Amino acid sequence: MNMPKLIKVLVMSIAVVLVSPLLVLACLERLTSSERLFVSMSQALSMIPNLPGQYLRAAFYALILPNFSWESHVGFGSVFSHRDVALGKHVSLGNYCVIGHVAIGPSAMIGSRVSIPSGKRQHFNDGGELSIDSNHYDRIQIGGGCWIGEGAIVMADVGEGAIISAGAVVVTPIPKGAVAGGNPAKILKYLE
Repeated sequence: MNMPKLIKVLVMSIAVVLVSPLLVLACLERLTSSERLFVSMSQALSMIPNLPGQYLRAAFYALILPNFSWESHVGFGSVFSHRDVALGKHVSLGNYCVIGHVAIGPSAMIGSRVSIPSGKRQHFNDGGELSIDSNHYDRIQIGGGCWIGEGAIVMADVGEGAIISAGAVVVTPIPKGAVAGGNPAKILKYLE
């Protein structure tokens, strides 16, 4: 193992020890159907700046989420609103992102202030009416190697290697290798 990798593993080990009390609380909360404590911890950890915050967030999420690579980067101010999150290796989330039920493939680059809520119908009941008691969450799939620009809102799947422009609003699935932009997002071209 080379020296930079060894240092990173050592620092991550220290971060794991520091977040272990939060892990105990989060595991106890998992016995209930609530996610309030998890969201509170996500919000608290999101406000720790620079490298200490990056390592503490990575350690906490790697321990508490079943599919989270500690080699991913979660930027300052970024929060997960649900536990149903999967991040592959080398994913980079910019600052101030809000992430719901989502699976993000390896090496995806997510810009700052990107929102990926849990689909388009989370506030509707079975009859299609607005409801505060609704639990219709969709799991959004973001393919590996995607680039999602700053301020985008993604409410549908994005295929592998696709590029979503800054400020785009994705409401329909974007296929693999497409470049999309606008509100609502439309396919502008395909990458070769």
